[in-house]
Amino acid sequence: MIPAPRSILLIKLRGIGDAVLATPCLEALHRAWPQARISLMVSAPAAPLFRADPRVAEVIPYQASWVRGLRHQAATFAGLQRRGFDLAICLHASFRTALMGWMSGAPLRSVRNHSGRDWFCNLPARERKEPKSIIQRDFDALRALGLAPSGEATRLYLEPWAKAEAASLWRGLGLPRRGAVLLSPSASKPERRWPSERWQALARALRAAGRRLAWLAPYEPLSLPADLAKGAAIIGPLPLPVQAACLAQAGAVVANDSGPRHLAAACGTPTFTLFGGPETLREWQPYGPPHQALQAQSLRIEDLAAEQAIPAVLAWLKTQR
Repeated sequence: MIPAPRSILLIKLRGIGDAVLATPCLEALHRAWPQARISLMVSAPAAPLFRADPRVAEVIPYQASWVRGLRHQAATFAGLQRRGFDLAICLHASFRTALMGWMSGAPLRSVRNHSGRDWFCNLPARERKEPKSIIQRDFDALRALGLAPSGEATRLYLEPWAKAEAASLWRGLGLPRRGAVLLSPSASKPERRWPSERWQALARALRAAGRRLAWLAPYEPLSLPADLAKGAAIIGPLPLPVQAACLAQAGAVVANDSGPRHLAAACGTPTFTLFGGPETLREWQPYGPPHQALQAQSLRIEDLAAEQAIPAVLAWLKTQR
C-alpha cells in the first residue's frame, strides 16, 4: 500500500449518473484514510449533489475549457497545484481527465481509462480491462494503491433545504411519502428512451392496479394524453439536490437508464430500469435487490416490448414494501 496521503484529488468528469457511481470509491478512500482531505472534481452540473457529503472536504466543479476558454483552463490547473495534492485518482478517465490529474501536481497518480491508455499514470492497475461492473472498474484504480475496496452501494447526502423543499412539493401534490411510484421517462440520449406510448401504457396499467403515480420531467415539460394528464402529479425541472430529494420521497422509481435512476438508488429508493444499448446490464446495472432492470436481447430500447416490460414492472412492485 502507498503511504497514507494527506490530500487526495478524486476526479470523475462524466455525467451526473457517473458522478453518483463514484461514491463507492469515495467511501472506500474515506474509510482507508479518514484523516485525509478529499477534494472531489466532477462536472459542474453534478457538483451540487456533493456539497453536504461529510466525506468530501471540497467539491471542485469543472466546466469544459471550450465553454469557458483557455484562460479559465489555465486558472483551473494553477488552482489545483496550489492545493498541494499528494495523490490524484482519475476514474473512468479520458485524456482530459488524466491531464487534470497530471496538471494537479500530485506526485502519485492512479488513472483508469476503461477503453484506452491510462495517460500520465504512475500507479498502474494490474487488472485486465474487460467488461465488468462500472464500480468494479473504478475500484481497479483504488486497487493500484494497495487498497481492497468492497461494497458497491452508492450513497448521497441530501442537504436539509433540499429535503424540506421536496417534502413540501410532495405534500402539495397530495402524494404520500413512500407511497407513490415515480415514473421518469426522460434520458439524455435517444437510444436510452423507451417510446412514450409504452410509458403511457405502463402508466395506465399501474393506475388500473391501484398505484399512485407521479411523473418526473427533469429536463423539459412533459406532454401527456388527456386521460393521463387529468389529475397528474408532474414534477418539473428542479435544482438537482431537490430532484434527488423528490426521488427519495417515492416508494419506487421506474426509469430509463439515466441520471434519475442513479440518484434514486443512491437515496435508498428501489428502482426498475428500462435499459437501452449499447451498454449492457453487466456493466451499467451494478445494483442488486431491491433494484431491477430489463433489457431486450438486441440491446435496442425500441425492441423492449410493452407486453414484456409491463408485467415485469407490476410483478416487481408487488415485492416492494
